[in-house]
Amino acid sequence: MRVSAPCQETGLSASDSAPRSKKSLLRPSMRVTHIKQIDIAILQERGIKGIIFDLDDTLVKSFEPTADPDVSRWLVQIQREFAVFIVSNNASDLRVRLASEHLGVMGIAQAGKPSRRSFRKALQLMNLQVHEVAIVGDQLFTDILGGNRLGALTILVDPLSTEVGWHRNLMRAFERYILKRAGVTHQQPLKRSGTAPLASGTASLSRTD
Repeated sequence: MRVSAPCQETGLSASDSAPRSKKSLLRPSMRVTHIKQIDIAILQERGIKGIIFDLDDTLVKSFEPTADPDVSRWLVQIQREFAVFIVSNNASDLRVRLASEHLGVMGIAQAGKPSRRSFRKALQLMNLQVHEVAIVGDQLFTDILGGNRLGALTILVDPLSTEVGWHRNLMRAFERYILKRAGVTHQQPLKRSGTAPLASGTASLSRTD
């Protein structure tokens, strides 16, 4: 796990901490096509103060060095309201560092998601609690599973790039199958305050990762 910082850095309610069943660990709190479709007002309503993003195919296309200009502008805008952090499984410290500097946020490479260690490190650096963050990513078995294990609000986005390897296409097909079986569709709504809470966390998995 490697932490990168830019050269210049520019909650859910208590009822939302109910244990999440094993069956729902792969179910995101919300699903959207692109990060710009995330309903920021609902996040604020639920007390979210920080957002932890995946990097590749969430903020930046795979094999592209930087994010599209519209993504960069959007991140600048949301940083007026939220603390922002990148947690990436990418093995290249250089890629994550350069992307973090370009976007003006801190980042962690070699995160080992769905392990919770790097998420916890990000929370520590952001000075926030689990119920105060949303975790956003394009992969069900790393971003969403890891975020749900942590007990955070999770948001699944469609990948920015088209998969090229057969193993990656197989993984995406399996993700689509699981989402379809679970009835998770795009624009999966977050429940507003005063309604039944979003379940989070799990006590059935290891607490050390």
